[in-house]
Amino acid sequence: MMTKHKFIYALSLLGIFCGMAVFQSCKQDVEDEVVETVTDTTGTTTVVDGDFTTVSKDTTFSNSVVIKYSGTSATVTNTMESAGVKVSVTNGNVVVTSTTTSTEVNYVVTGSATNGSLKIYSDYKFNLVLNGVSLINSTGPAINIQSGKKVTVNVLSGTNNRLVDGSNYATSSEDQKGTLFSEGQLSFEGSGALSITANNKHAIASDDYVAIKSGTITVTKTVSDGIHANDYFKMEGGTLNITSASDGIDCEEGYINISGGNITINSVDDGITTSYEGTDTAIMPFISITGGTINVTTTGEKGNAIKSVSYTTIETSDAITLSVSGKGAKGIKTNGDFTLSAGTLKITTSGAAYYNTTDADIAAPSGINCDKNLIINGGTLIVSSTGVGGKGVTVDGTATINGGTSTITTTGTTFTYNSANTSEAKGFKSDGAFVMNKGELNISASDDGLKSGTSITLNDGTINVTKSYEAMESIFITIAGGVCNLTATNDGINATYGTVSGGTESNDNSHLKVTGGVLIVSGSDAIDSNGNFTISGGVVICNGSREEDIDVNGSFLVNGGTLMGAEPASNMTKAMSTASTQVGFFMKSSATVATSSLFHIEDASGKDLATFKPKTASSYFHFSHPSLAKGAQYKIYYGGTYTGGSFIGNTSDWGLYTGGTYSNSGATLKSSPTTSSSSTVNTITF
Repeated sequence: MMTKHKFIYALSLLGIFCGMAVFQSCKQDVEDEVVETVTDTTGTTTVVDGDFTTVSKDTTFSNSVVIKYSGTSATVTNTMESAGVKVSVTNGNVVVTSTTTSTEVNYVVTGSATNGSLKIYSDYKFNLVLNGVSLINSTGPAINIQSGKKVTVNVLSGTNNRLVDGSNYATSSEDQKGTLFSEGQLSFEGSGALSITANNKHAIASDDYVAIKSGTITVTKTVSDGIHANDYFKMEGGTLNITSASDGIDCEEGYINISGGNITINSVDDGITTSYEGTDTAIMPFISITGGTINVTTTGEKGNAIKSVSYTTIETSDAITLSVSGKGAKGIKTNGDFTLSAGTLKITTSGAAYYNTTDADIAAPSGINCDKNLIINGGTLIVSSTGVGGKGVTVDGTATINGGTSTITTTGTTFTYNSANTSEAKGFKSDGAFVMNKGELNISASDDGLKSGTSITLNDGTINVTKSYEAMESIFITIAGGVCNLTATNDGINATYGTVSGGTESNDNSHLKVTGGVLIVSGSDAIDSNGNFTISGGVVICNGSREEDIDVNGSFLVNGGTLMGAEPASNMTKAMSTASTQVGFFMKSSATVATSSLFHIEDASGKDLATFKPKTASSYFHFSHPSLAKGAQYKIYYGGTYTGGSFIGNTSDWGLYTGGTYSNSGATLKSSPTTSSSSTVNTITF
């Protein structure tokens, strides 16, 4: 049989307590319009208390202390008194003191308190069973555990629970760091629901560790952190929703490990962070994500979605979505190494850079900011940065890509504080070496696409820079395999030690080497080496849009591979160096090959050596091929048709054809040169 009891409106309750300042400070969280209790035939009790409904279960536990709250009072059923468990009740405030050292006591908490609390002292580990409790304390934590022992918090299956603290705590010599605080370990289990409001500081705080195995925990509001742990935070299941005015999850001295569950965080400062500031090198406050779905949104200045003072590793088949909008904010900020091995990591930054006058430095937003080394072994990385001066990925150490697919887009303009302090929207920047062994890297950037302060090496995989000011830049660049397709408005690929004011034509000993793979480049200068350029294998296809297809200050050696270069104007002045060991052509034409036409070279027998469609109307060309020989005749055609096949490197609408058939029907034979019998370099004009 169902019973129903209706109580008074909370308006009259507020009238009684309107003079209580501490109650008034948190009244927005404790307004009770109607209190209504319903118990059905299954023993399930539903209490409608204002805007929150608690659901409790009629269940029993051995070794139990049952605490039932009602308004501003509480009743206790203590079956463990003879075992050393003492309980005192003052109005709605319950204090438990347990001296047992051999039995895990089950403290079962139920009912609804408009002004009450639970404090526990215990010499032994115990279980805290939340069985449909709504506990509001206007002068301190809702639950304060003054025990260094492990507490297993069982959020009972099928129950709804709520904890709310006051905005001002009464003075105490004891720690009281949040709505639910424990000196010892907190381990959450059970499949029920727990809602926490923190009006003073943290929602859940432990001076030891916090572990979540199951259940649904919702932090509706915090003044400080949603979850604050000292030793470590672990989550292997359940659902965690946090809305925080500071950090979402913060671990002071230990690590954070997430292996399962669902996390959603909306915070002002950091979303998930290790905040150790000491100097003890034995402490490793890392972040490891091996499972679980994570969504983090941060809005504060320099707020980081994920921040670690040590290393960060992500290896999960689930999705991680990070969104930061504050000035100088980062999706992932790690003071140590960063490793992505699996899963989908999506990062969006929309905040702008700003000048930090205290540090005399620019704080630039970025998708990933790694102070040491970055490794991508697999998975999918998507970074989108739209703010002024925002960057995609920045690495202080080395960057290594061994697999996966990475897509980086930066669309912001340059941030300028003064002429000496600017921040450009770069795609991928590494101060140390950049090495790609496998995988795919796609970049579209307002400024530089891929830049390394040390070296860039492509051993295999694919690099596509579809938009940039300079697509690829470093001191030493080696293309040994894979496909590299670069598009820029200035230099497509630039080997340089750095910009010299006013420019220079002297050799700075930087070096671009192509030993294998496919390099496809377009830019004002498609290829620009302030030092040397050597081709010994692979395929190089380059098209200068305004200046040169190949601009080299040092030596320009072709010792193998295939080279096809084109330039529209007469700015091209550099043939291959005479020390080149493979035969090549440097061709100057008075006529122009349109972008709708073809440039074709064949040997005397009609064998197709090159059929090229230019990206811009071109009249000067570089060409070298392993089949070219000294003292042999060749034919050069403009026009004709090509059927079947495709472009080498899968370029779009321009490049070097392969796999099809060339026809000179309708073409113009422009020249039939014979190569030198002594020199590998053949400069011809037609």
